[in-house]
Amino acid sequence: MNNYLLLLICIVGLCLGSFYNVVIIRSLSGESIVFPASKCPKCGHKLYPWHNIPVLSYIFLRGKCYFCKEKISLQYPVVELVTMLMFVFAYLKFGLSTDTLFAIILLSGLIIMTTTDIKEKLVDCNIAIILALCGLLFCYLRTGSIIAAAVGLITGAVIIELIALTGCILPAKTRVMGEADTYVAAALGSYFGMGGFSLILLYSIAAALIFTLPVYIYNQYKINNKITCILFILFTLAVVVFKAAFQSWLAFSFVIITGILLAISVLKNIKSTDNRHYLPFVPALAAGTLFFMFF
Repeated sequence: MNNYLLLLICIVGLCLGSFYNVVIIRSLSGESIVFPASKCPKCGHKLYPWHNIPVLSYIFLRGKCYFCKEKISLQYPVVELVTMLMFVFAYLKFGLSTDTLFAIILLSGLIIMTTTDIKEKLVDCNIAIILALCGLLFCYLRTGSIIAAAVGLITGAVIIELIALTGCILPAKTRVMGEADTYVAAALGSYFGMGGFSLILLYSIAAALIFTLPVYIYNQYKINNKITCILFILFTLAVVVFKAAFQSWLAFSFVIITGILLAISVLKNIKSTDNRHYLPFVPALAAGTLFFMFF
């Protein structure tokens, strides 16, 4: 029975992943997610039913449109497979329970919002609002009260909003995060409460430093911003030296100084209207949430 359930969850995950691709593409283009029927985004030709089989259609079509032969984005099979895996992990972690149902709802929203944030730095706040309401309902079903979820919701929103607004008083003179990040943080707070969100935020910051910041520095290198690149190298070396060799106040002071200078340099770049880069934080929040949920 357990094997049959896993197979069913895999199929449902793949099918919903295919639907999430539609939601992602059409939310960015402003189209209805219901009408018209699925079509090639390049030539606009209506797809046949066998073109919409999750993952398999991509393989059979060799990654190309059946009609115009344009390449199909790798996003389609990746989102389908990730959705399937997340559903399986949720079931293996929480079993056949309401916890699994609410985990699947949360994971679904994070998958959609993360993908749109990576693609276009846009996030549909309505999805985050729905997740926040689900978090309140989840808390009520488990405890008979929504107080913990409400406190977590407010905490998540306030903390991220304060971080975003620090750019207004620092050299950037503008937000350092998009408004949608606040909605996503509120949703996570409603799901996991104040304590859970605090840990998720720490994991998210670590994920952002590991993945997002190097990409940002690479973009700065491409536009010949040498100062930010040099400060990033010095900061990285300072951290490595402090952790691996000299755990002294002098080494720690060098870490703090280089970190502050790097932050100021990044914020100055954000200030420039010709070179404005909001670091996408929703993927980092999603990574922190996954680590908190499963590990």
